[in-house]
Amino acid sequence: MQTICGNQFNQFDLCSILFAGPFLISTKMKNYILIIIAAFLLTGCSSTFYLVRHAERLDSSKDSVLSEAGQARANLLKDILIREGIDAVYATKYKRTQLTGKPLADALGKEVIIYGTDNTPQFVERMKKQKNKDYLIVGHSNTVPEMVLYFTGDTVHIGHGDYDNLFVVKMKKGIFGNNIKLEKRTF
Repeated sequence: MQTICGNQFNQFDLCSILFAGPFLISTKMKNYILIIIAAFLLTGCSSTFYLVRHAERLDSSKDSVLSEAGQARANLLKDILIREGIDAVYATKYKRTQLTGKPLADALGKEVIIYGTDNTPQFVERMKKQKNKDYLIVGHSNTVPEMVLYFTGDTVHIGHGDYDNLFVVKMKKGIFGNNIKLEKRTF
């Protein structure tokens, strides 16, 4: 005897359920099940990538921390993205990118994940394979446009003094391929 959901079945009953069950379902019910499966397959999986340049830096040293304005911007970014369901925060090896993503990562109880900038195409391809995940990726004025290009094919520019760009890449994967949309926002 086996117990399933509080009910006891013998081996014969289990075989009957497993093998005869599909034949006992009405045609109408089978059609409903097929419609639900088809809808699930057609909607596919979606991921959203929030790409930003690091916030304002304190000085021009190679590994500068954020200025007071940069810290305020990093907190504003956290406030904007806190309800977006971010699964992970990525930043480069530099303090300014990590400190830009840290307020959101801390609020979510996550660590900032360091990624390399030496092979952007490979990084973007790896990120594109993620399913049903949303990410904040913090980069630089030269790497964020490069990532946008590899994600979407679109060219964007970030000026030397621009720190308020937020590029939102929405990728929906379906059985007919990827549908990718780019939204350009400021914050």
